[in-house]
Amino acid sequence: MNAIDARLVRDTLDIPAIADLTAAARDALAPVLAGAGLKPGARVAVTAGSRGIARIDAILRGACAAVRPAGATPFLIPAMGSHGGGTAEGQQTMLAHLGVTEASVGAPLVAAMDVVDVGRTPRGVDVVCDANAARADAIVVVGRVKPHTDFTGTIESGLIKMTAIGLGKAIGAARYHAAFAQHGYETILREVAAMMFARMPIVAGLAIVEDNHGGTHALEAFPTAGIVAGEERLLLRARDLLPRLPFDALDLLIVDRMGKNFSGTGMDTNVTGRGVDGRTQKTARPVIRELFVRDLSPESEGNATGIGLADFCTRRLADAVDWVPTYLNALTAAQPAGARLPVVCAHDREAIGHALTAAGVSDARSARVARIRDTLHIDAFAASPAAIESMDRDGRYVAGEATTALHFDGDDLTQFGAALAHA
Repeated sequence: MNAIDARLVRDTLDIPAIADLTAAARDALAPVLAGAGLKPGARVAVTAGSRGIARIDAILRGACAAVRPAGATPFLIPAMGSHGGGTAEGQQTMLAHLGVTEASVGAPLVAAMDVVDVGRTPRGVDVVCDANAARADAIVVVGRVKPHTDFTGTIESGLIKMTAIGLGKAIGAARYHAAFAQHGYETILREVAAMMFARMPIVAGLAIVEDNHGGTHALEAFPTAGIVAGEERLLLRARDLLPRLPFDALDLLIVDRMGKNFSGTGMDTNVTGRGVDGRTQKTARPVIRELFVRDLSPESEGNATGIGLADFCTRRLADAVDWVPTYLNALTAAQPAGARLPVVCAHDREAIGHALTAAGVSDARSARVARIRDTLHIDAFAASPAAIESMDRDGRYVAGEATTALHFDGDDLTQFGAALAHA
């Protein structure tokens, strides 16, 4: 397998990101909490999820700051379903990897997997809530609004999902995913969240929308009664800003790193186009003939859910997998395909050679190949001449200088280098 020429491709959509996230989060949430009737001494649970949200520590610090003017005391709770291996220690460690600690946020972190019963929905789903949150005087739900990896709807991934699955801990996540198979994702998420809003002390939601460069585009707060409509509106904006690969098809997509901090499926299906069942397309484009993933992020703590959506991986990635949390996460989500092990290759050169052969490419110089860092950061990536030739001509993505990103240093690909922003 020889080197392939490539150029850097950049997303030219440029929307200024919020600079002071702590102040913006505090200023958005404070007026909502002022009307929530918090009393001096009230204990307020603030949710912290498992996604790699830009400067989530600063956002949560601002959310906690908004609680204090009323004399209330904030504390953080991990709200991430079965992530972190389904243990309190694992979830606390995952938050630490994301920069969320008591020191960084300025509020204690209370991690446990205990739940309390909330009630049964009209469709017979038993709803539960994190016990520490349920015992608080108030709950503030914080989460990023974005397209979901598993389904498409008028609400997808955001405050409603955080309220249902995040606060439901491992037992709730398992129950709701089982119900999804019968009634659909959006139906169950809305039903469970409605019961949580009615019976748990949820007083506000703080929604985050990120831009195409991984910065924070919007921070909006809503009282409980406004969460659903607010999330529906923000999802439309998030969908417009979602980074995407500007191709109808590729022979090979190389993903440097996958992980739970980038996407619930390790690699966002809205970017790769591949459905979580491993057989269908999540989106109509791009159609990826072969997908090679090189590494697992340290923040994932060995959870490689979504590895089964790749065709090839390296031995170093396979060796980094902890199958206990990987299987737990995949089975909780009722998507066992996500935990299948792809063809394991000794190194990058071998994987790329096998992938191009599988794609039916006899001459690598004619292959449509792209290399991205991960599916959360595709504001800049590398693409071969054949891929660039087939790229969308709407002007959003522009090919620039040559790069050695598809060359080898020994048997592994070279580093992207300083040319890539956020590398």
